[in-house]
Amino acid sequence: MAMRNAVATLFACLLAGGLLGLGAAAQAATVYKWTDDKGVVHYGDAPPPGKASEAERLQLESTGTRPEPSRQDKAEKDKDEGPKATDVNITQAEIQVQKLEKQVNQARQVYEQARQNRMEGEKVRLGSEQNYVRYLERIDNLKQQEEAAKERLEDLRTQLEEARSRLEKLKEQQAQEE
Repeated sequence: MAMRNAVATLFACLLAGGLLGLGAAAQAATVYKWTDDKGVVHYGDAPPPGKASEAERLQLESTGTRPEPSRQDKAEKDKDEGPKATDVNITQAEIQVQKLEKQVNQARQVYEQARQNRMEGEKVRLGSEQNYVRYLERIDNLKQQEEAAKERLEDLRTQLEEARSRLEKLKEQQAQEE
């Protein structure tokens, strides 16, 4: 079924192209489009016998060859087409940069808190040996938390710099296209 539709579509395009070529000589041509019982789309210069009401009448006009559009026409067409892929990519990159900036700020706060906790924890130490072992375990845990927060912060900073670099490249690419 899909193959039949693909063949019908190809045939329709070829027929339409041929009719457009003929239309240049005739200035205008009427073409009928209809779908048969099997779902195949047909084109012809006359509606199918007995099913004229089901056929769609298409009026093809030819104005000869089209002139090359001017730069201003192209710019207006670009405006009408909506955002370009580079615009979308730039917007996505800007969103990613903003998101990473927030994450870096949060990670910086977590790191600063972990660092402050470790420094405060090192100040508190009780005298007995048993308490000293607990103290060392607590300090070791605080150091691990601080190191993990620092690594997360550095990782996010790297990601942020990569995102900013990508954003700048996209903006440069957009400037070159314009």
